[in-house]
Amino acid sequence: MQRAFIYVDNLGLGGFQRLALDQAYALSDKGLTVHINVLSPAHTWVLADLEKDLIDSKNITVNEIPSSRFRLIKNTYLQIKSIKNPLIISHSLRSTFALRISRLSRREAYTINTTIHQLPGLTDPVQRLKRFLYAQFSDRLFCFSGGVKLSWDNQFGNPIATVLIRFTKQISVLRNGIYLDRLPTPVNQAKEIRRPRIVFLGRLAFWKGLDTIKKLSESKELNDFDFMFIIPGSQNSIFEELVKLLGNRAIVVEGKTVSSFVPMRGDVHIYPANYGSEVKIVESISLNCLEMTAIGVPSVVSSDGMVTWPEFMNSKFFSEVNWAIIPDVISQILKLSSTNIEGSEISEARALISIENQLQELLKNK
Repeated sequence: MQRAFIYVDNLGLGGFQRLALDQAYALSDKGLTVHINVLSPAHTWVLADLEKDLIDSKNITVNEIPSSRFRLIKNTYLQIKSIKNPLIISHSLRSTFALRISRLSRREAYTINTTIHQLPGLTDPVQRLKRFLYAQFSDRLFCFSGGVKLSWDNQFGNPIATVLIRFTKQISVLRNGIYLDRLPTPVNQAKEIRRPRIVFLGRLAFWKGLDTIKKLSESKELNDFDFMFIIPGSQNSIFEELVKLLGNRAIVVEGKTVSSFVPMRGDVHIYPANYGSEVKIVESISLNCLEMTAIGVPSVVSSDGMVTWPEFMNSKFFSEVNWAIIPDVISQILKLSSTNIEGSEISEARALISIENQLQELLKNK
């Protein structure tokens, strides 16, 4: 039986962690024995704790491995030295480096598939250069969005870097995907509409747009909407103030994933991410947005950030807005809430964003 090894820096709540688990679930369904190697202490594995039952049901092994370079190289070598034709997926550049070094002692090579998950423009110059150098140890280098690729190319645009990048690892886009079987049943449009909800899904990070949600909560045009927050926990003072302001219109689901969500007709998901005025390249369609699309809930997202998913431009699933123009945001929420999305349209979207599409690429040239 073929083995797959997936490497991540941590299993907190975030995009690459979500993707790594979805890859593991889908690979297990294909009959592979899956090991997830994590470079952080087990007590910090929030997402793994939330989905422990699913992980156990798939017989996926989650290992805590050392993060120091020497011990990581040694651990990597010992774990894979006798494994024939392993599938290697790295979401950790530190692990990519260790995998390449430990591979020198093997008779049979394996292919290292690495995905970059952060916009280079969001990191300081030293960290950016470190990421670039570590990335060169991969065999196949991917990024999850067109925005990351564009930012990657732009950040190394000075004359010296331009020469270097021509002779180093080229990066290509490998779009994110969702393991559909962990999601709830899609919206049933035939059901009578109750009070519609504006849904926020994810961490309460400062750039997630809580200030925008506060402005929306003050709008009389949205008085008929409840505000639902599906969050991991770790509430902050800004969020607590927002919930108090909303009163009985606030629905807080804490310590749960989207699998516990029951979508209803009229629901609208919002992703008001704000990376700052200096960031010119954005990615509007997060994994949360893809999850909502797969269950038939449309999303309001930042403008000019859908280059990775052109199939969804001008679709019923997404409306692009400038979050600073609140009247326009309200207008798009009202529009999407009254939009009827057919079951066939949901099925087409699910086929497009399934994790299976991504695995087809990763399983090539193992």
